[in-house]
Amino acid sequence: MARVCVDAGFLIGLYDPTDQHHRAANDQFELIFGEDSGRHTLLIPWPILYESLGTRFARDPIKVTSLGNTWNYLDRAERLVLLDDAPYREETLTEQIEAPSRGLSLADRVLRAMILEDEPRFDFFLTYNTGDFIDACRNAGIPLIGPELLPEDYEL
Repeated sequence: MARVCVDAGFLIGLYDPTDQHHRAANDQFELIFGEDSGRHTLLIPWPILYESLGTRFARDPIKVTSLGNTWNYLDRAERLVLLDDAPYREETLTEQIEAPSRGLSLADRVLRAMILEDEPRFDFFLTYNTGDFIDACRNAGIPLIGPELLPEDYEL
């Protein structure tokens, strides 16, 4: 059973039928977290929730209902974990202000800090913005799943 951390692009694609990654997100969700998936756990850092479930999302009852159904299913199965970002906030905020290179958002900096922990809390990282994370995942030895890669390409 793998612990899979996801980025905002995956959640946006999963719940927005007009998103370019909608089909990939649905396919990946079924393969990784669906009933026949092998019981993997979805990990979502709090900043990703803020980034993907904003006002526009909240105003769409279809998206909110879909999210609620998905999360209730995973929560009942004890396969949904919201990752606390408190240990990374001050350091990444300082980094954002003092070294604004690469154009990374604060949420992306928090994710990179989580990836680069001495003992990461997840086994795989799923993102549709692979360029911002490929180096961190490579350095940490965490396999990165992008929109063009399916979990069957990995041993989940």
